[in-house]
Parts: sequence; C-alpha cells; structure tokens
Amino acid sequence: MYVCPRCKGTLLAFACNKCGAQYPLINGIPSFLQGPSADERQFVRDVYDDIYSHHENVWADQGRSEKFIGFFSDLVASLPHGSLLEVGCGEGTLLAALPGEHKFGIDPSIHALARAAKRSTARCAVALAEDLPFPANAFDMVVSVGVMEHFANPDAATAEICRVLRDDGHYVALIHTDLSRSQRIALKIREFLFPKFRPLAFGSWIKKKLWRPIRQPLRKSYTIESARDCLQRGGFLVKRLVTRQSDPAAPLAGSHVIIFVVQKAAG
Repeated sequence: MYVCPRCKGTLLAFACNKCGAQYPLINGIPSFLQGPSADERQFVRDVYDDIYSHHENVWADQGRSEKFIGFFSDLVASLPHGSLLEVGCGEGTLLAALPGEHKFGIDPSIHALARAAKRSTARCAVALAEDLPFPANAFDMVVSVGVMEHFANPDAATAEICRVLRDDGHYVALIHTDLSRSQRIALKIREFLFPKFRPLAFGSWIKKKLWRPIRQPLRKSYTIESARDCLQRGGFLVKRLVTRQSDPAAPLAGSHVIIFVVQKAAG
C-alpha cells in the first residue's frame, strides 16, 4: 500500500526502486520523514514527540469528548468509507472509533503512533500531509480534526489529500477559526466553570498549561471563507458545513469549530 512520499515510486522493504530513498521502521512503524526538507520535518517531529512523551490524552480538553467522537464517527459512517485515512491521527482515539474496513493513520510523532497501534488494527506511519506515502486513488475517505491549521503548506497538503482520494471520495476536515482573547476566556469558562463546574477537568487543564505547556508549531489563521478557498484550490467541492448554527445538537466545542464535508471534484 505504501509508496515513496517523494517520488511516489514503488517500495520494496521500504526502499524506493525509483529514487533510491530508504525509509526506516521504528518499532514496526514506518517513518517517511526524509528528503530535501528533512531539517524542517525533523523539527515538526521533535515538537510533537516532546508533546506526546510528556502528555497523554493530549487533546481531550480541546473538544475530543466521547460524545464528539461518536458524532464525528457517525458523520463519516454516513458517507462511503470502506478505505479510510486519518491525517494527524495522534494517539488514535478517533481512528479506533471511525468506521472502515481498511484504516490508515499518519502523524509526525512516533510516540503518538505507538499508542495508536494499541487502540486499533489500523496501519500507521510517521508522515506529513504534504508528502503522503500512498498511491493515487487509494481511499474512499480522508479525515482530519484540528490539523489543517498546522499544515506547513496548506495548498500542498490539500492537493495531496485530494490525490489519494478516489473519484467522488470525501474529505471531512474539522478546523478551528480564529478567536479573540476574550472569546477564548469565555470558551474556557463555559467548558470548565459555568454552567457546570468540572474541577478535575479544570485542574488537568491548568496542570497542562503550567507543566511543559503544549505549543504546536506552524499555526495558521483561518476564517470559513479562507478555509473554503484552500479546499477548493486543492480540488474539492464543498458539500456541507457543520457548525453550532447549522447543527445545534452537534457536540462542538464552540462557534469557532467548523466541520467541512467536501468531495473530490470530477476530473
């Protein structure tokens, strides 16, 4: 299933028969972060490895509740999903819950993927969205949650996701649009303090902020319009937006959370 992320050549024992690149296995997980921009890729990998080596359930306090995971999985299940890829699968909590007969996940962090491998039988690899190690037309469905904002090159990553989708395949992408400082404070008050006080969750969040705080690299700013433009440039047709306004019952963390359901454009 895997191909060389650089030239898309066939791999034999994780060596490319076209460009000669050799990709290592780390504890049984292939790592595809090689190539001309290896320094930048190594930086991204190091940042996320540091995050996951010191924290578990990293994104649980950023809207990844069991209710949200169930909602997102049901949304994906309503579309063709026999073969599925999650971009930025992290520790694999969502990947394990998603439907699909053949599931794959990629992430920059080997530490995250080691946990993901224990949660499901999905095949995982260390890779970035800008250079996916999969052949064209490989998947019915690609998903990403809170990842699009951290693509080093959003246009390249979106085009790659489109490339690995079959004709009429779907990409379901959750993004976080920008919030002002006051909006961020109000969001945390609603999440932890009022109308329901959640002391354990609040304490866990405070600890994470004070002890080895999580700082993701490459944060891009998006509005609904700019995200839509990026997806359309990459070869997608926007079919549906899921927001607090369009779906009041959707368990989204706030009005800044948007789910795009897009489809690969014909041709």
